[in-house]
Amino acid sequence: MKLSQTMTLAAVIALLGSHYASAQDVVAMPAVQRHMTQTLSTPARVQAASNIVLAASTAGTISGLRVLPGDTVRQGQVIARLTGPAVRAETTRLTSEQKSAEIRAATAMQAATIEQQKLEDQLSTRDATVRAKADRDTARQQLSAAKASARNYQSQLSVVAPQAGVVTGVSAADGQMVSTGQALVTVAPSSGLHVVANFYGNEAARVTPGTEGTFLPDGSDGSLRVVVQRTSLSATTPGQMDVWLKPVDGRVLPAGAVGTLSLSTTTEKLAVPASALVLDAGQWWVLVHDKRGNQRRHVIPGPSDKGWTTIQQGLVPDEWVVTQDAYLLFHQDFAKRYQQAD
Repeated sequence: MKLSQTMTLAAVIALLGSHYASAQDVVAMPAVQRHMTQTLSTPARVQAASNIVLAASTAGTISGLRVLPGDTVRQGQVIARLTGPAVRAETTRLTSEQKSAEIRAATAMQAATIEQQKLEDQLSTRDATVRAKADRDTARQQLSAAKASARNYQSQLSVVAPQAGVVTGVSAADGQMVSTGQALVTVAPSSGLHVVANFYGNEAARVTPGTEGTFLPDGSDGSLRVVVQRTSLSATTPGQMDVWLKPVDGRVLPAGAVGTLSLSTTTEKLAVPASALVLDAGQWWVLVHDKRGNQRRHVIPGPSDKGWTTIQQGLVPDEWVVTQDAYLLFHQDFAKRYQQAD
């Protein structure tokens, strides 16, 4: 009884569909190229083009290191100092060299003065006087070099932030012995910041310099208008495109902030009215209308915008598709395709 009722219902649906479809002209239009706008959203972060790594200029023991990730530092701020036995030994050596150079310079100056006086009293030769003055000049140069070495070494004992910024990493601890060149603190500068996001696949191809969008930092009520400055393929992740953006109005970006980037991209795509698409058995179809009538065509749709849907595969420009009652016309031969249950 149930099987008979189902078959009867199928026949009625087919009859009604055929009657309805034949009672009016088929409405169709060609697939066309349209400018389609799509919004791409992805997590993003605020960072500088390159962070500043503060390293130990010489070997020593870290002292006074108190900063933590997230702390703000100002330009010229002393982050830490280098102390310890190695520093004291090197300081002693440089001080000794400077004192020795001072003695040599004083002695050479006195000798040059005496030699000049002897020349005036005709008790010495001009060559001897020239040699004494040359020794004096050499001693002065050695003294200047010794003083410069001592000053330079003292300046290396202070770890100073060259720019204002936010600490993003601390690689050493107070009291730790470090070697020359060892990284201590990483700082993200407060100037020259960008919003950075990553895109993949087809989305990456749609993002180009000049594309505008908005960046909404987490925890903020207001978004910032940003524009793509440059794009570059990732050197470490295949298929990833790194996108760098700047504020449109020159506003200052919050250093270290994370949030959501939304970009509106416009591309020219083959599209049909959304009413032309029919979903059947988990696949999308259209009815291609030509001289032979309506022909089913499997298609792969893409993004939609304002009642139009892009077609990624299955149609070519200027092919006509049914745009009205497509679903009814698609199923008007339901009875022919119906399979009786076992």
